[in-house]
Amino acid sequence: MTDRPLASVLIPVYNQEAYVAEAVRSVLEQSYSSLELLLLDDASTDRTAEIFSKFETEPRVRLYRNEKNLGFPRTCNLGYSLARGEFLAIIAGDDTYAPDFLEKCIGALLAYPAAGFVYTRISLMDQSGKKRPRKRDRICHQGDFYGREFDNIVRWLNPIPHGATVVRKRCVEELGAYDPELTAGHDWEFWLRLSKRYPSVFINEHLMNYRVHSENITNKRARMGEREKHLIAILDRVFAMEGISEELRRDKNEIYARAYLDVAEGYRKAGEPAKMRHFLFQALSLCKKPPLYLPYRRLLASSILPRL
Repeated sequence: MTDRPLASVLIPVYNQEAYVAEAVRSVLEQSYSSLELLLLDDASTDRTAEIFSKFETEPRVRLYRNEKNLGFPRTCNLGYSLARGEFLAIIAGDDTYAPDFLEKCIGALLAYPAAGFVYTRISLMDQSGKKRPRKRDRICHQGDFYGREFDNIVRWLNPIPHGATVVRKRCVEELGAYDPELTAGHDWEFWLRLSKRYPSVFINEHLMNYRVHSENITNKRARMGEREKHLIAILDRVFAMEGISEELRRDKNEIYARAYLDVAEGYRKAGEPAKMRHFLFQALSLCKKPPLYLPYRRLLASSILPRL
């Protein structure tokens, strides 16, 4: 099967000693074997480098270590520049693939040569590795899909699971990789640029496992301020673009309100009620009847509104 196109899988890691070996094995055990695996250590201070070194004799593996911590977007961009494959995928050091993830994703891109990227649903995984399908997400499709997705990706504030995607390298070379100035929302901005230019493919199967554990929950809460700033900045970029559909322009306030509700929900989870109320008021000032999607329902269920 050496005539199969090469896939490059990147694992950018900072201090993931507890789970990274499992992530590596899930790539090397893919049914699609025409791959290279780039292990990108972003100057970790734990045992990540030692664990990576155990895989250096595997011929499909290449190891890289940053001299200083560059952050996720810049490390991914470095990996993209080093990749030799026709198809590119990134998985976090605490997540895993289903064994046929690459097989099905690359098969879809080969079947739809105009598509810029493909994505799938995900399962949630706990610290022990126990998995369950994610029942609630923002993916609007009920089955497999091929077509234009820009409006959906704007409207639902990044419904695409970052680690459950495969991208054509030529598309990245044409449009550029992640914006390194965005320390949050860089993947959303990337999908927006790609989907504005190319159609995409969705596979209605749970082919990637996203691990939920105390460290990634803590990190998300610590980065709320960055997410708040970049979420709105990315929407500002979108509505400054030429060729935006009339439907999106009509729903602009509702989309911004949804973004503010997302931020309010993040601050609720982080235990910061003052900031939560601030962004809830921001949402209500734009849209008196915000869409009853998950964050807003949770705020209502928590009896936030009656206490304001």
